[in-house]
Amino acid sequence: MQPSLRSSTLRDITLWLLRRYRRFRVTGDSMLPSLSAEQEVLVDPAAYTQARPEPGDVVVAYHPQQTELRIIKRIEFVEADGRCYLKGDNSNISGDSRQFGLVPLALLAGKVICLFP
Repeated sequence: MQPSLRSSTLRDITLWLLRRYRRFRVTGDSMLPSLSAEQEVLVDPAAYTQARPEPGDVVVAYHPQQTELRIIKRIEFVEADGRCYLKGDNSNISGDSRQFGLVPLALLAGKVICLFP
């Protein structure tokens, strides 16, 4: 079982109000049971400016083939050349790196910090 996301704190809400975090609404069931459709999360767009992504991180990324589409997935592994393998928790229905391949770090929009509210 994957680790669950924590609930937001006053600090998280404050950072969202200050526009340091972004809100993201989950669509679809690719992240069940961790995240369900219509659930909202807070994303830190600056999380990977000074740290590398880690396996297990939940991220919002731009789809490598449909760059206007943002997706939410879990990092399975990170290659040394700076590409991530992204996978949905509900692998039976998730469109992820199994279909579109490794995702460059530049396409990561941010790390999911917590549930919102």
